[in-house]
Amino acid sequence: MLSSKTQYACLALMQLTREYDSGQPVRACRIAEQHGIPQTFLVQIMHELKRAGLVSSTRGANGGYQLRTAPQELSLAELVELFEPLDTPEACAAAESPLAPVVLELCCELQQTLRERLASTTLADLVERACLPSAPMWYI
Repeated sequence: MLSSKTQYACLALMQLTREYDSGQPVRACRIAEQHGIPQTFLVQIMHELKRAGLVSSTRGANGGYQLRTAPQELSLAELVELFEPLDTPEACAAAESPLAPVVLELCCELQQTLRERLASTTLADLVERACLPSAPMWYI
């Protein structure tokens, strides 16, 4: 349902969420490597996120990206609508059909449910659901 671009942006922001408390910027190359994202594509995505005010960047050897907002306050709706505007369906493919209004109504209901779900889910929620430890665990 979500484009690769949106999914990659979500993964990148989840990584920034995991490292939010450190206060240190995260390099794009590290995010790309850890999550299998093409680095040139990730850099483009990060620039879009920066223009939208979701992340800030620091240049230099110790530079990288950081969230501008606490992960508990950043909903997935903000992210998804940046890359995939959730427009309300305006017409049904078979508009001439007397049954078309029911299909259109269903489409509108689905869009509303999606909007509500995205608005009620934060980056912090996603990271919590992932249950990934911050450091690698070694089992013997």
